[in-house]
Amino acid sequence: MPSPQKDAMISDEQRGESVPLRKLTIFSKANLLLLHVFFSAIQLVLQPFGLAVPVGTAFLASMFGFMIFVPPLVCWMALCVTDVFLPGTYQTVMDVKAYWISTILIWYLFTLATDKAPRTPVGANHRRPTNLMNSAAHNFYFWNVIDYFPIECVPWADDATLPPDRQYIVAIHPHGIFCWGLFMFAAAGTPFDKRFPGLAGKKLVGLIATVLFIVPVIRDFFLEWPYIDASRAVASKALSSGLSLYLIPGGEEEVVVLTQGEDATVIMKRKGFIRLALSYGADLVPVWGEGTTDSFCVHPSLFGFRKFVQKRFGVAIANYHGRWFTPLPYKDKPVRILIGKPIQTPQPKLKGEKPDPKLVDEYHAKYVAALKELHDAHVKDRPLKIL
Repeated sequence: MPSPQKDAMISDEQRGESVPLRKLTIFSKANLLLLHVFFSAIQLVLQPFGLAVPVGTAFLASMFGFMIFVPPLVCWMALCVTDVFLPGTYQTVMDVKAYWISTILIWYLFTLATDKAPRTPVGANHRRPTNLMNSAAHNFYFWNVIDYFPIECVPWADDATLPPDRQYIVAIHPHGIFCWGLFMFAAAGTPFDKRFPGLAGKKLVGLIATVLFIVPVIRDFFLEWPYIDASRAVASKALSSGLSLYLIPGGEEEVVVLTQGEDATVIMKRKGFIRLALSYGADLVPVWGEGTTDSFCVHPSLFGFRKFVQKRFGVAIANYHGRWFTPLPYKDKPVRILIGKPIQTPQPKLKGEKPDPKLVDEYHAKYVAALKELHDAHVKDRPLKIL
C-alpha cells in the first residue's frame, strides 16, 4: 500500500510534533494488544493473496458482532498452544476458571468506574503504530476500508480550504449501516487530511454514543482512535480546549430508518450540535457520504421492535447483508465523502454560553439548506429526504 499506511507508521516525534496522548488503562492496553496480535496475523497472512482489503472491510462492517470475542479467542488459542508443550496446562486453567473469570469481571467494572479516557478530549488523538504488528493491525481494520471502494474526499470547490487555526463542528450524514465518512477524519494520511492538512490526527476528535464506552473491547478499540463520549459536557470540554469535533447528528436512529437506495437523514429535531457551534463560535461543516446507503441490502423486518430498542436503550439493531450474504459491502456505487462549505457562526460574548433559541433555529435552517444544496449538487439520481 502506498502513502496512507506509510504515513500511519510515522511517529509524532518523526513528524516533529509533540502530542501528549491521553492515558489508557492497563485493561485497555491488554485488550488492544490482543486485538493487534490477532489482526496483524490475519493481515500478514491474507495480504500476499490480495484478500486483506475485502476481509478487513467485511470485519469492520460487522465489528460490533465479532470484535468482543477476539481477546478471549486469542487467549484460548495461546492456551491451546501452551498445552501442546506443557501438557495439562489447559485443564489446570479450566479448573480455576471461576476465579479468573470473576477477577476479569471485577477488573472490567473497576475500569469502567475509574477510567477517564472517554471523557478526556485533550490527547485523544489516533495512537499511531510504532511497530510492524500495530501497523499491520491498523492496515487491516482501517486503511483496508479506505482502499476497498476506494473512499474519496470531494471538497465544495477546487480552491477550498479549512484553516486549522479555526474551530469546526463537522457533521456527517448519513449514518447508514456503517458511516464510511468517519474514516476521513480519524487519522492523518487520509484523503481528507491530504486535502485539508492540519486537522485530522491533530485537532479533530469524534463524538460517539456513551453506550459504546461501556461495551468491553469495543470501548478499547475506540480509545485507540480520536473518539470521546458524546455527552454535552465532554463535547464542551473539547471545544473549550481549542479542538474541533466531528459527529453524526442522526445517530443510531438513522440505522433503523435506513432504506437501501434512498438518501435520508434525521436532522429536523437534532439541534444539539448547532447549539454547541453557537456556544463556541465554531464553523459548521456539512458532510454527505454519497454511496453510504447503497453499501448493504437492508431488510425492514422487525422495524417496530428495532425502533423500540433504539428509543429505549439507544442501541440500533441492523438487519442487513452485503455481497454473497456476508458483511462485505457492495461496490456498485463509489463512496464519495462530500465536504460542504463551512457556515460561519457569530462569536459569543462568553465562550460556552447558552445561545438564544431563535438563533439556534436560524442556523439550524441554514445548515439544513446547506446540506440539501451539497447533496443536490453532487447526487443526481435521487432526492434527499429530511426527517
